[in-house]
Amino acid sequence: MDILLWIVIVALFALSIAGIFLPVIPDTILLWAGFLLYHFFVADPGAGLPASFWWGMVGLSVLLFGADFLTNMYFVKRYGGSKWSSFAAVLGIILGIFIFPPFGMIILPFVFVVLVELFVQNQPLERAIKAGFGSLLGFLGSAVVKVVLQIAMIIWFFLAI
Repeated sequence: MDILLWIVIVALFALSIAGIFLPVIPDTILLWAGFLLYHFFVADPGAGLPASFWWGMVGLSVLLFGADFLTNMYFVKRYGGSKWSSFAAVLGIILGIFIFPPFGMIILPFVFVVLVELFVQNQPLERAIKAGFGSLLGFLGSAVVKVVLQIAMIIWFFLAI
């Protein structure tokens, strides 16, 4: 039975990493499912994961949830976008997840940033596209950050057990 549970745990971890690129897969939830499955069904009673592990996972999970938004806002600003463009990029991510996954969270932030820069900030097309390009880099940057965070969480899990 333990072998089957370990296969499920490893599969949950693999799916969580796939969820970074396929937003219809809830990446952080799958990680937690693997942790909880181990803690309650594999570990010896009373010898589960320590409290420090759980608190660390809470902190890293918050970073995972914020990675998309923070990196997108950072790169839009860095490439000349306004504060409103940063918010438009975040709105594009949120709507893109639901409207046209997984491509919507790449395309909609770009489109929203370009439109805000053109029509709200009255910027030239070249500058608007540059800020939109920042949203694309933000998506790629957030993917890198999320992969690193998730791998760190998985390594911490195996070190904790």
